[in-house]
Amino acid sequence: MALWKISVKSEVNKVGLRLEKGMFVEMATSFPSNPLTTNFSKNASVIEDLFKSKYGIELGHYVNTAYLTAEQIS
Repeated sequence: MALWKISVKSEVNKVGLRLEKGMFVEMATSFPSNPLTTNFSKNASVIEDLFKSKYGIELGHYVNTAYLTAEQIS
């Protein structure tokens, strides 16, 4: 099991969405591989749910490596 910190890389200010650099969520995965690049279809919805739960925002197509980074923390 691995714990990941999924963070916003840079500020995004679009109609109806504002992301600040440094916003993050923590995500546990069964395998020690980056959730932004491995099993993306499943992980993208989990990441979006985590951001919605913590910040009340829907990321939509912003769940990708252009806007987010993943760092394994354990």
